[in-house]
Amino acid sequence: MKIWQLASPKNLQRSTSPDLKISENTAKVKVTKALLSEADVASYAGSLKTKYPLVLGRYALGQVTEAGESSFMNKGDRVYLAHSFEDELSPDGMQTAGQTVDGYYRDFVVVDENQAYVLPPSVSDEAAFLIDAVALAERVVEEMDLKVGQHILVLGGGLYGNVLCQILIYHRAVPILVDNNQERLARAKKCGIYYTLPFDETLKDNIMKMTGGKYADGAIYLAFNNRIEPSSVFNFLARDTTATFCSLMEKPLTVNLENALKNNVTVKGVTECREYISSAINILANKAVSFSEFPYFTYPEEALPEKLKEYAEILASGGSLPEQLDVFKFMF
Repeated sequence: MKIWQLASPKNLQRSTSPDLKISENTAKVKVTKALLSEADVASYAGSLKTKYPLVLGRYALGQVTEAGESSFMNKGDRVYLAHSFEDELSPDGMQTAGQTVDGYYRDFVVVDENQAYVLPPSVSDEAAFLIDAVALAERVVEEMDLKVGQHILVLGGGLYGNVLCQILIYHRAVPILVDNNQERLARAKKCGIYYTLPFDETLKDNIMKMTGGKYADGAIYLAFNNRIEPSSVFNFLARDTTATFCSLMEKPLTVNLENALKNNVTVKGVTECREYISSAINILANKAVSFSEFPYFTYPEEALPEKLKEYAEILASGGSLPEQLDVFKFMF
């Protein structure tokens, strides 16, 4: 079996490992496409706590080539490979692909029902790489117990923020997307997000104009390439509301709770959304999310080392990764 293994930070090697065998309740999947995520770049650079040596690759698609007698999957099924899954033997009961266990930058993987989700034909490969963003949004909606017509402040307008706003609209809430990147705000408009605002001294007045003189009914802070000070969300919230902070990586996030305590604001954190993957697939199958405004690039798997190095250098210089879907085809 062929793999891309990270032997140590910035030391990615193309190697081989023993062939995998299935059991009666597992299936062997040929990895066809894998996403290059910020987490993969951080692991490559050594800035994310990672167990070496390790196969990178947090998100991937594949096709079942062999299935055990008790597996729910069938040969030929196209599947989404989840980045996190249950493991009774791990310290916290969970494993993360490409960080705590081998990920998907390889030709084959053996999975069970905790790791693979069969995709319907109506979900394209391009849409499938939004499953994690939609699943995160679905969990946020449930955690906040949102009501129809509520005005929800979303700070951070990248891919995850854009998708989150679309899911809020899907659930008939009213998102107000805030960001200082004009390209992000313009892209949001094209995706059907009506209320978009820059983060500046006019924000409070603009929110009150949109809400009929009230503060927001809730707020969501997305720690993805977001340079807005996290504690600022409490300046725009009504009393007895909820602020949710989202991150998918072990990044430090300092939040001053003084204003939250003054206004009895409930603070929640969301970092994992595995239980919402099936719901996300259904939403994408119903074409409820637009992603055509985000660039989608496809590369051969041989380009992995060069791309990882390029992106690691961007992060090391304090820059932000380009907001695009970088997908690698695995044709070993």
